[in-house]
Amino acid sequence: MDNLSRNVIAEAVGTFLLIALMVTVATIGPGIIPAALTYGFATAALVAALGHVSGGHFNPAITLAYLLSRQIDILAAVAYWIAQFLGAAAGALAIMLIADGDVVTAATPVFLEENVSVTGAVIAEAMATFVLVLVILGTVVDQRAPSSVYPMAIGISVTAGFFAIAPLTGGAMNPARGFGPAVVSGEWDGVAAWLGGPLIGAVLAWALYRFAVSGGDSPIRDSSGNRSHVLPPPPGSSLLP
Repeated sequence: MDNLSRNVIAEAVGTFLLIALMVTVATIGPGIIPAALTYGFATAALVAALGHVSGGHFNPAITLAYLLSRQIDILAAVAYWIAQFLGAAAGALAIMLIADGDVVTAATPVFLEENVSVTGAVIAEAMATFVLVLVILGTVVDQRAPSSVYPMAIGISVTAGFFAIAPLTGGAMNPARGFGPAVVSGEWDGVAAWLGGPLIGAVLAWALYRFAVSGGDSPIRDSSGNRSHVLPPPPGSSLLP
């Protein structure tokens, strides 16, 4: 099996598990703390487990930022996007078969019009995703950062972002997080926020990193000529302090 095939499988499996867990946590009913911790801890764990294979994106917005950073080529990016969306849909479908459709509907990110406008929801998702992608670029892509820190840094960013915007938008920060439950439940009211917001936030984070934070020195972690994914810590290095 070639590298791209392994990477695509890792992305599909990781996204499947992430979405399945986020849909499952909806079975306990409304509650921001269990959902936020599940989202953050699951993301950190899956990035640590599969990051050395595919880069651990599990999020089309993150793949877009890597594409803009030239850490992945366009063909691999498209393959990642397909794997992520299919994995997300499969994760939501699996939970529907285990539980029922109401659980998936409850787990679909939507925004409450009495609390926030469509524009406000898009901005909120963009801001939270901006922070997440900036953390990824600063800890995974930038060679000046200690590579051991990235799984927990990403998980903390997801948790913080969810706490901040979940009451307004459902806290997607990931187009696959919205797409998976939506395609199964048929609930598309929040599509502008969970699709547009994360993509906008990813582009803005890349622009800030590329033109300001990196200082123009291109401190990009060496991927040994393989642009199919960003290499996390080298084999044998510890993810623990």
